[in-house]
Amino acid sequence: MTFSHPPTIRPAKFAGSSYPASAQKLSDLLNSVVDSPHHLTLSGESVRKNAQAIIAPHIDFRVGLSAYAPAYFALSDTDADVFVVLATSHYGWGDLFIPTFQHFSTPHGVAKTDHELLHKLYEKLPHLTRDDSAHNEEHSIEFEVVFLQHFFGHRAFTVLPILVTSFYPFIQTYRNHQTMPTESADFMRFCETLRQVLEDSGKKVAFVASADMAHIGRKFDDPFDAASILPTVEEEDKHLLSAMENSDAGAYFRRIAAVNDSYKICGLPPVYTMLELVSLTEGTSLSYEQWYERPTKSAVTYSSLAYYGARL
Repeated sequence: MTFSHPPTIRPAKFAGSSYPASAQKLSDLLNSVVDSPHHLTLSGESVRKNAQAIIAPHIDFRVGLSAYAPAYFALSDTDADVFVVLATSHYGWGDLFIPTFQHFSTPHGVAKTDHELLHKLYEKLPHLTRDDSAHNEEHSIEFEVVFLQHFFGHRAFTVLPILVTSFYPFIQTYRNHQTMPTESADFMRFCETLRQVLEDSGKKVAFVASADMAHIGRKFDDPFDAASILPTVEEEDKHLLSAMENSDAGAYFRRIAAVNDSYKICGLPPVYTMLELVSLTEGTSLSYEQWYERPTKSAVTYSSLAYYGARL
């Protein structure tokens, strides 16, 4: 499959709102959080570098910027040629996976999407959706690209941006028949094909899952004040963090499905996909935060993790 028209550049949709539109002010902002003492794991140890994969939040920079810092600090000395970014799709559904050929513009320039890898992926999966409109309003990849450029803008790299849509059908199937997403032919075909494309490329690859955790309270259609259950949510999140640290996709999914995703874990699709796509070891929880929005009586929880062993 080939594209005859020139590739488009996705503009920095959230520059000037979620983060500064000025390159210098953006650099100053990111330097301030990267240089501040956010490089301790949840267990109090120093964050190690040499990570090969991370889970980073995609919450608005104005709220949870500090949670990004340890994840990208852990990744900061990678020599990866390409960063596979698996991210929550908040605005697009239908197809399970939504790649884009668009390059990503930010105040620090244009991050190139890896067209070579995408063409290979489409050759092997010709029915993969070509409608990438879900990327236009989405923040979950843009925020990760901003950090990638901050840390790696001094050298050439590409991104492979893929949105992952709702796992609600998988949750319902599990609750009715105890089947896992890995029993879906479409899910496994995509993972196996992408894995093969990456292996065949010979490129050095690092992985980013762009994922937040719970979304609770009246803003998210709950009939209660989120503050009343934040301690309960934190305990539940600890179980999910443990499953993620152990790269146990099954335990992670089952924990969420068992309560019918009542805490609305928006990071489920990209995290589960990365855990199944890549054999990850040495997972370490780096941060965990809760943001409570008093006017709406709502809350979001989010975290970051690093993995120091990765094999396709």
